[in-house]
Amino acid sequence: MAKLTPSSLGQSFERRTFVIGAIQGGLGLLLAARMGYIAVAENAKYEMESESNRVNLSLIPPRRGWILDRNGAPLASNRADFRVDIIPERLKDPQREVATVGQLLGLKPDQVADLNTRIANAARFQGVPVASGLDYDQFAAVSVRQPELPGVVPQRGYSRYYPTGPAVGHLLGYVGAATKEEYDKEPTPLLVTPGFKLGKDGLEKQFEKTLRGEPGARRTEVTASGRIVRDLDTREDVQGQSIKLTIDGALQDFAARRIGLQSAAVVVIDCHTGGILTMTSMPCFDPNTFANGIGRIEWKMLNEDDHIPLLNKAVRGLYPPGSTVKPLASLALQINGVSPDEKVNCPGGYQLGNRFFRCDARHGVLDMRGAIEHSCNTYFWTMVHRIGYENVAPIAKRLGLGQEYDLPGVNQRYGTVPDPEWKMRRYKQEWTAADGLNAAIGQGYGLVSPLQ
Repeated sequence: MAKLTPSSLGQSFERRTFVIGAIQGGLGLLLAARMGYIAVAENAKYEMESESNRVNLSLIPPRRGWILDRNGAPLASNRADFRVDIIPERLKDPQREVATVGQLLGLKPDQVADLNTRIANAARFQGVPVASGLDYDQFAAVSVRQPELPGVVPQRGYSRYYPTGPAVGHLLGYVGAATKEEYDKEPTPLLVTPGFKLGKDGLEKQFEKTLRGEPGARRTEVTASGRIVRDLDTREDVQGQSIKLTIDGALQDFAARRIGLQSAAVVVIDCHTGGILTMTSMPCFDPNTFANGIGRIEWKMLNEDDHIPLLNKAVRGLYPPGSTVKPLASLALQINGVSPDEKVNCPGGYQLGNRFFRCDARHGVLDMRGAIEHSCNTYFWTMVHRIGYENVAPIAKRLGLGQEYDLPGVNQRYGTVPDPEWKMRRYKQEWTAADGLNAAIGQGYGLVSPLQ
């Protein structure tokens, strides 16, 4: 066994020191090389990541184009407002954050419950509207608490505004936040940008690409907690194009007010141009409410209302046309050889076999003009029975009854213009003379929309 001496111990220590020093030196060189590589070769990559941690880039929802009436008055416009949205996937403590926002904005318990339901049903990345049209104090109260509410997004922007509210609800439709299905069809970041709304129904949906516009962008410097330090750069949005309708806004509003709480529809058409001046269906929902997010209670009330405010009666309501078909029947009579001067005596009704069809009065002797003027059923029963209703039905179809019209943003129901073939196809029954008499005065099987 070798004897340990001070000299041998010294040499052993020096060798170990050299080995350890060499290892440390090698590690140092590796670290220095790696740092050099990061600082030089990957400088751009890490500079970008550092910038993204310091700078927040967000889209600015574009202002929608206006919808104007024939005189240039706005039927749908935009107004500046303060709003608050929630992005579910950013929430750290959903119950606490929603409760805090509800307290700051003074939301009622049912509104908070609605908000929780909408958050639960929304896609995690989809912005959920909380409130819009806020005053500055409410907006500021949420803004100063934003660092502790990471999923809450207060912002200044524009919201859709319908000056006459329900008067144009069925005509224009409404806007709302994009659903998951809509995002799947068009997966663009704009659709999940808080505050962005797209057309959901009516003309707002039909002309979505025209009205949408181009989004802007904003770069802001933020702290590690997400607090905004300052705005760095802003690219303004480009407003969508406006569209002009044949509708007379003042007449549309007058018709809606005139109907009031009744269930009815009004359609007014310019006989010279064919332009629709008014197409009103009441009662109707307020599109401003839909645009800001409708609550469960209000939605339930709309669904259960026996006046059916969600139905556009002007194009989807089907009713017996009544005596409005008599001018149409007069045209069919003339086409089939009946002279307008030929007279018919109205003794108060018309005898068909052993059945007496009663008129509303005894009009005496009338020609075609007089029959239209006094709305005499007996005249039309007599003449239509002579030529056969199968010769009237084609004229009704040529004039638009039972037909689909080429109108944008309108989901129509066509109704029924009955004739012998239709009855056999529908009921497997023969057409009778009584069917023809009923159809001649707009009763029986005939159904048309107010627009028709």
